[in-house]
Amino acid sequence: MPTYLVDTNVMLAASACHNSCSALLNEAEPKEPELRERVYNWLRDFDLSTDSILLDEDWLIRGEYEHKMAFNSYMREQEYGFQVLQNKQDLGLVNYVPIDVDTTSGEPIAILSEELTAIVTDRADRKWVAAAQSAKILHDLTCPIVYGAESDWYVIQDDLLRFGIHCKQLLPDEWYED
Repeated sequence: MPTYLVDTNVMLAASACHNSCSALLNEAEPKEPELRERVYNWLRDFDLSTDSILLDEDWLIRGEYEHKMAFNSYMREQEYGFQVLQNKQDLGLVNYVPIDVDTTSGEPIAILSEELTAIVTDRADRKWVAAAQSAKILHDLTCPIVYGAESDWYVIQDDLLRFGIHCKQLLPDEWYED
C-alpha cells in the first residue's frame, strides 16, 4: 500500500472540481475544467483506495491544508480535499514523521540540508521534502510528492530524484512549459 505526500494544490483543484459551490473555484489551479477533473479523479481514486497519506508531526502540512481549505459555510461542509484527509484519518491511513523545523523567523520552516535548500527555494515547499526524507530515513518508505498545478515541483523533480525524493505529476508536461 503506497503512501503519498499530497501537495495542497491537488487538494484545492480537486475541491473546486468536486463542488460548484466550493470557495476555491476562482483560486484553484489549473483553471481548465478537464485538467481540474484529472486532478480530482486522482484524489478521488486515492480517497477510495487503501493508500495512505504522509504528514509531518509538527503539522506544517496539515496547517497549510487548514489555512487554504477553511470550512465552507455556504456548502455547510469541509472542502473535498479536507474531507479526503479526514477519511484517511478515520481509516487509520495517515502516517506521521518527524521533521526539523526552524521557528526563528516567526514562521515555521522545515530545515533541509544545504544541497536540498539550494534546490527547494520555495520555503513553503520544504516541509514536503523534509517529510519525504524523514519517511525514507526512518521507515525506508518512498513517498512521492503528488502535485498538480505547481510548476516549482516540475522544475526541480529531477534534482530531487538524485536524493531519492520522487514526485508524481498529474498534469501534462505542456501545462508546466507554457
